[in-house]
Amino acid sequence: MYNNINLINKTEYETKCDIIKAVNEEKHFKSTQEVFDGITPIMNRYIKRGTIGELTRQHIKAGLLDDESLFCDGQLDCDALREKLLESITTDKDDKYERIMAQRDVFKFVGLLMYFNCFRKYTSVEQIREDFCQYIFDEEMPDGDYAQSYLNDKMFFGYPMGGFAYPKYAFFWALDSLWKYVSDENGVLDNEKLQNKMVDEYQKCKKEMGLEALVDAHYSDDGPCHPEVFFPNTDEFYGPVLVAVESERRFIESCGEGKGPNRYPYGYEYALLQRILEKKSGHSSSDKKQD
Repeated sequence: MYNNINLINKTEYETKCDIIKAVNEEKHFKSTQEVFDGITPIMNRYIKRGTIGELTRQHIKAGLLDDESLFCDGQLDCDALREKLLESITTDKDDKYERIMAQRDVFKFVGLLMYFNCFRKYTSVEQIREDFCQYIFDEEMPDGDYAQSYLNDKMFFGYPMGGFAYPKYAFFWALDSLWKYVSDENGVLDNEKLQNKMVDEYQKCKKEMGLEALVDAHYSDDGPCHPEVFFPNTDEFYGPVLVAVESERRFIESCGEGKGPNRYPYGYEYALLQRILEKKSGHSSSDKKQD
């Protein structure tokens, strides 16, 4: 039902690469450690800001969704919405890093909206406004800002320590192994090669080969304890952890460390959707457990 949602999504990995490329234009990195040190201030700013930052939330609340033409024959046109938001939110940014982050805002928001729409079946802007502006963007939890926690990209959830940070560190482990493929003859990071090796190659192989053949060609299983979990052979290839679905000849892209807490690709999105449904029904998961 929602297997193709990510096809229009600019992923957190792509955003990380965009930030690296922007910093590399000035720093001309010669090692993975230089990359890590060079982008850390920007990534810290990104984490503090939030993946869907407060300014973007305010833009959406202020009326960027007030356009019923986004519905065609009663169906939400997510492509049109994405383009409208990209034009409205990113074009006035003078800071190149904020432009990158704001662009991720839009893709993250529209990706969430597409997931929600599979279940909510939106027919009006007001329904979307209610779900996001009333139940998510302003939601407070005992330990702080709920939206900041669950709207943040998964690689930053629980930053800087813990299993939730696995995608972040896996990226740098792979980058270290693949440096010869992403640098020029002088050992300097090449932005075009970085984009190709760390982002485009996986997407191209996935499209041309399918995940089953891709696993055979570029992945190894996690051993006898977790034979259904497959990690990329990062001495020559980079991609997300893949998990074989039991009793089915297909794979899913893990949000994090294989069969850990981030196994399911829409776990965070489901947590947000569940919050909406609980608020609307007046019950919570804990209420149900007590019944």
